[in-house]
Amino acid sequence: MAINKQSAPVWTKVVIVLVAVTFVASIALVGYSGFGGNNVAKSTSTGADSFSAQYQPQVDSALAASKADPGNETLVANVGHVYYEWAVAEYESGAVDVSRPHWLSAVAYYDQALAINPKDNVVIGNKAFALTYAGSPDAQAALEAFIATNDPTLTAQIDNAKQMLAQITSSATTGSAPASGTP
Repeated sequence: MAINKQSAPVWTKVVIVLVAVTFVASIALVGYSGFGGNNVAKSTSTGADSFSAQYQPQVDSALAASKADPGNETLVANVGHVYYEWAVAEYESGAVDVSRPHWLSAVAYYDQALAINPKDNVVIGNKAFALTYAGSPDAQAALEAFIATNDPTLTAQIDNAKQMLAQITSSATTGSAPASGTP
């Protein structure tokens, strides 16, 4: 349907011009905002926000349970486990630096749990792995302590700890950074 520009009312001409200007402006705005581009800052922030939205309620719930019974090693360790899972999710998404505080929070709760029950080998192992992924200088000693438990129910985890320890000791000898793996 064509419009006769000479006989069309003024308001019709104004509406057509506004529609055309709005269309061009929207295309320009989408192009300017990076539609379909790789905006790392936005994706990292959004990823961190989604992890926070997912894991913070779990942390809050675990903290409430542990505060209700602070002498219960399982409840205190569970806070560490939630922080550990949060750190794993961030680490695996590529946000290694963002994951560090959550690894260290897990370690803090694992320390509290080990003060209650120093023989919990799962907590000893998780603490060692968390220290390793956080890049802590205490990682080597923690891995050695976990390996020394020689717990037959944790053979696969102890084998992983041995590999990580070998990487740490070889990088200390050569002066290079240890290779990172998946938690």
